[in-house]
Amino acid sequence: MEKFIDPCCEECFNSKENPCDQFVECCLEGPLCHESKECAEKRKAIIEKLAHSSGFVEK
Repeated sequence: MEKFIDPCCEECFNSKENPCDQFVECCLEGPLCHESKECAEKRKAIIEKLAHSSGFVEK
């Protein structure tokens, strides 16, 4: 997983053909559809990387 929109693993089913209705929440707080410490750590690393970017705005 390199980008915010990338699936965290094979268990992530989000795609154009089958969009997840909790995708944004899952990316920020997830994973929501399965338990995985590894996936949660990957998401946290991406969020921390983006938070230090000049283009990231937290509201």
